[in-house]
Amino acid sequence: MAKALMQEHCDLCEKPGSLYGKGRSFDLLTCPQCGLIWTNPLEVASESDTPPDDYWAEDVYLENREAQKKRFRQQLKTFIRRSRVAEPEALKILEVGSGLGFFLDVCDELGIDAQGCDVVERAVRYANRERERVRLGTLDDYYADETFDAVFAFNLIEHLSHPRGFLDEAHRVLKKGGHLVLETPIQESLFHRLARLGYALSQGRLNLFGMDPGGHVYKFSKRTFDKQKGFTPVYQRNIDSPFGEIWGKSSISSVDNRSLYRLSLPLAWTAARATRQENRLFIFLQKPSEAQTA
Repeated sequence: MAKALMQEHCDLCEKPGSLYGKGRSFDLLTCPQCGLIWTNPLEVASESDTPPDDYWAEDVYLENREAQKKRFRQQLKTFIRRSRVAEPEALKILEVGSGLGFFLDVCDELGIDAQGCDVVERAVRYANRERERVRLGTLDDYYADETFDAVFAFNLIEHLSHPRGFLDEAHRVLKKGGHLVLETPIQESLFHRLARLGYALSQGRLNLFGMDPGGHVYKFSKRTFDKQKGFTPVYQRNIDSPFGEIWGKSSISSVDNRSLYRLSLPLAWTAARATRQENRLFIFLQKPSEAQTA
């Protein structure tokens, strides 16, 4: 059963939040130090950060399977190139929130040792339909210290009630010089700027921030990641949500003013691409190497 969790302070900076906006049954708060936005209260299904099972929209992901794999190929190749990995097949990777296993499929194509974990049982069953590679669970002390060269988490951190704990665990399991690779919705995007404009012009009646207790409970800013202890941002750029995925999820997710949202979505998505203000951030955070800590 879902329970409400009040969150008055920033989970990352521990600073008191200030009011950013209001939803139907919740406030949006923002951190004056790192710029993080979150819903208050947070809504979680259990204390282990398990999201609502129906949020995962399995049919939507399966319908967009090939597009997702193409996207993951591009992202993995970008990581290998930008991180100057000489021997990709020597990498050891963990994907947290591995879903149906599409990213792991792409790692297999390159001969990379990759495993995953996820808290949705039916997603784990699908990912393991041919062989065991995904653990039912999350990033915790099951994984030994300094085990992985990279930890990947696509569109996960915005759902977690305590992102600080996730960042600390990722830091622990990464080898020195390893990378935490994230994709997450970002404030520095056309979608968010249009949502702010609509909210202001409607005097709070139009809320299209895409945040709701139990769903996206956090939205990060680029400056949020500049202030994370133990990590240094080494690469970042805006990328868009695959249109098929975002359109499909808009029909089943909790969205205020759904008709207006779906009417404006194609135009906003196209304009965001044209202006390079896409709605997600793709970022590499590096744990200091032995040379950097010496």
